[in-house]
Amino acid sequence: MLDFEAVREKRMTMVDLCAGLTRDDLRALTNEMVDTMQALIAQCGDADVVFQPSDPAADDPYASDTADANVAWTLGHVIVHTTASAEESAFLAAELARG
Repeated sequence: MLDFEAVREKRMTMVDLCAGLTRDDLRALTNEMVDTMQALIAQCGDADVVFQPSDPAADDPYASDTADANVAWTLGHVIVHTTASAEESAFLAAELARG
């Protein structure tokens, strides 16, 4: 996977980090990311997916209901957002590829 430490520490821009990546690199990195996420949740059961963690620092300013703004996300919620973000990125990539 890409090491984003230099970007997080503002020693490098995202453009610089990604400058030399090829289409094959992007494909391999995407597959690695998906494989890693699937491996992390492979042994999870229903109870793991719906478990409501306690997170005093939870802050979701975009929650549809303000009552949920300080509720920690369940694993199921994280999976839904990860899937939606991936679908959105795939759509945007297809649009960009069309010119």
